[in-house]
Amino acid sequence: MTRHDVLFEPVRLGGLTLRNRLVMAPMGTCLDVGGHITDDTIAYYRRRADGGVGTITVEGCLVSAETIGPEPRISGPEYLPGLRRLVEALRPYGVTVGVQLMHPGRQVVDGPSVAPSPIPLNSASPVPRELTGEDIAGIVRDYAAAAMLAADAGFDFVEVHGAHGYLPSNFLSPQFNRRTDAYGGSLENRARFSVEVARAITEATDLPLVWRLNGDDGPSGGLTVDEAARVAAVVVGAGASAISVSAGTWLSLQVTLAPMAVPRGHMRPLAAAVKRAVDVPVMAVGRLDDPDEAAAVVESGDADLVLLGRALIAEPDWPDKVREGRLAELRPCIACNACVDLVGRGERARCAVNPEAGRELTWELKPAVTPRRVMVVGSGPAGMEAARVARLRGHDVSIWERDGRLGGKLEVAGLAPSKREVLRFRAHQAQRLADLGVAIHTGVEVDAALVERETPDALVVATGAEPLVPPIPGIDAPHVHDAQRLLRGEVAVEPGQRVVVIGGSATGCETAELLAAGGVRVTIVEMRATIGRGIEAITRRQLVRQLRQDDVEVRTKATVVAIEPGAVVHTDPEGASHDVPADLVALAIGWRPTGESFETPPGVEVWVLGDAEQPADFVRAVNSGADAGLAL
Repeated sequence: MTRHDVLFEPVRLGGLTLRNRLVMAPMGTCLDVGGHITDDTIAYYRRRADGGVGTITVEGCLVSAETIGPEPRISGPEYLPGLRRLVEALRPYGVTVGVQLMHPGRQVVDGPSVAPSPIPLNSASPVPRELTGEDIAGIVRDYAAAAMLAADAGFDFVEVHGAHGYLPSNFLSPQFNRRTDAYGGSLENRARFSVEVARAITEATDLPLVWRLNGDDGPSGGLTVDEAARVAAVVVGAGASAISVSAGTWLSLQVTLAPMAVPRGHMRPLAAAVKRAVDVPVMAVGRLDDPDEAAAVVESGDADLVLLGRALIAEPDWPDKVREGRLAELRPCIACNACVDLVGRGERARCAVNPEAGRELTWELKPAVTPRRVMVVGSGPAGMEAARVARLRGHDVSIWERDGRLGGKLEVAGLAPSKREVLRFRAHQAQRLADLGVAIHTGVEVDAALVERETPDALVVATGAEPLVPPIPGIDAPHVHDAQRLLRGEVAVEPGQRVVVIGGSATGCETAELLAAGGVRVTIVEMRATIGRGIEAITRRQLVRQLRQDDVEVRTKATVVAIEPGAVVHTDPEGASHDVPADLVALAIGWRPTGESFETPPGVEVWVLGDAEQPADFVRAVNSGADAGLAL
């Protein structure tokens, strides 16, 4: 017996028996085409079912025909074939399968925007049309019709997305529901739409109904946890068989889709509050990918089930590995939100740590026909992944790193206070390479002579990128350093000193964050109109907020023209010159690839990957490494 066994006990949900307490959370994938479930969609969910999760809630499907969005649809019989194929494909795995019913309300990508009140999402969004009583009745019918289609498709239950600022959540919010009729004002009235939807679904079908509810709308205001508990009880009274508790809205996505700086289990108290108010199963969510934390949720009685979202994108086998005690093998979700960012832009779901995600249909680790000697130079994300995949296919692989430990830029990326999770992935990859028998060489500068001595059949150049150093007068002064040196602690910086960070990209912002946390007075000088380019949107928002709290000064649209003793000189868009006091200067201007400068002996097959080919993001680096490993 282990403390994790509690996660694998069965539990009742309505008339269903779920085989364990782990539920795959509904998450958008953009793998559908025109609202129809595709073979890619099915392969994605089949892979998670194969990993041992007890229940899968298929991503939100649009219930109203006039709603336009990237989500799959369940608004008419033409969508049934794909939905049926999905359910049938998951049946052999013994999972309970539900589907989330969704109406985005004013949070649409395109097309009609509707809401309880004509309040736009933000200043750039259209003013939504205020729903009439007739409109509301029509949407309630849409939910019921969608539930009947779900039953026809063979789903075991349905879930209504009543959280995150979507239509039911919008009705519940006193901040955005200003109606004076029966659907506005008191909490009872604001909950009326949810009650009507719940009753319509439970009257139309025998499927158990899960209601996803915000335990709190987040810093933007709106529904509070006390009100959420009352709403949960009302919705259960209207027929819901379980409550799934989340939090946050489009205006507070750092709550809903917490980046790595947010502690694990941050929404657990909300689930506990709702649990005290209802007598049906409650699901908790919010970075619960640590097995001990997940088990504690159930052991404590805070919730009956644990939702795993991004954790199952990163590690589909999370349930089986935890159940079997193979905790050291868990590929860590680092909450980088790369998956969220891609889907938010209408692109297919991918993962920064799992290159299989989003391409399960074509992913196949075929054993190499002829094992070869593969030499990987550079151990950043691209290099380590190339080595891992090549070794899994049976090649004789060695990896070479000039620094004292594996990781490349991962080491530096994980030093900022908000990026510590990156180091977990580095440690995981390093351990996997060791376990797989990859020959690891650190502290070695590789040149053409060494490659010739090693006689590899294939050479993977993943040496990353090096900092750009533009010809700014004074840039070679002794108080000017590459930002990575400050991140590593190689340059002594005292509290109260003034540091100017030139460049407001990810490295620049993270350098500023680390220094400001130590009491250093920091100014970021950036040529562009904003800082944080290259950082996923939710993480960027959180990081910029932290920089403000730490009194980091930000100067944008500023072109550095000189670095002088004690000052950085820049011009503004009008050409006026400004001095910024500086005891030290950190350069974070950009990167240039190193692959072109790497000398290779003739006759060796050469692959240039990741930043060594072209500076890019984490997802591209890991995926390029995997592609090379598959092709070698």
